[in-house]
Amino acid sequence: MSLADRIAQSVIKKYNELPKRGKPTVKGKGAQTKEEWTVLAGFVLENTQTSQLECVSLGTGLKCQHREQLSPYGDSLHDSHAEVIARRALLVYLIDHFQDIFTKQDARYVFPRHLQLHLYTSRCPCGDASIEPLDDKLSDSTSEQPKAKRQRISQDPLTIVRGHQDFDSLGSLRLKPGRADSIPTLSMSCSDKIAKWNALGVQGSLLAMLMAPLYISSIVVGDLYNHKSIDRAINQRG
Repeated sequence: MSLADRIAQSVIKKYNELPKRGKPTVKGKGAQTKEEWTVLAGFVLENTQTSQLECVSLGTGLKCQHREQLSPYGDSLHDSHAEVIARRALLVYLIDHFQDIFTKQDARYVFPRHLQLHLYTSRCPCGDASIEPLDDKLSDSTSEQPKAKRQRISQDPLTIVRGHQDFDSLGSLRLKPGRADSIPTLSMSCSDKIAKWNALGVQGSLLAMLMAPLYISSIVVGDLYNHKSIDRAINQRG
């Protein structure tokens, strides 16, 4: 079994061990059957000396608050997409196990060289990484939708585009997707956030005061996988 498959299996196994409460279910019967679904993401630690994998955090979710729901006191959770939830849980894990994992080197703590951090997500991260796969999927599902209706907004990669608008604007920063008639969110897409983690590390501002940046060694993607799109969105936008 490949390392990528083992990483995915590690996260899925941990998810299956959790209670059923809050998980997607099948509702209704017959023609009224409705299958719920969600995105699963998780972080996995690999010990390269023993080849052991451990899922240390995971999260599920597809929702985030729109701009009118944000609290002026900073006491509400803005982004509940799976990748972001998993990263929050990862920070809790790192803080709880800080002295067990990290070693001091000069004035800072460092992540051991024999440990690697991997990210698994069951669906391509929203934003720039998933634009081309979604465009291809829409083109396959409805050949009657002309490309001309997808109006180009800007070719400037620094322009922030909302969700799934402007499929031709590749490399752009994007807000979280939502229905066209919904109030826009102010949360950046998961593609943009993962790209930021690749540049600054996943450790966040609190742990950054104590430790050197911690980077993701690999990202394993399930549905809507497109290597070119993911490489552009995650690795090449520095």
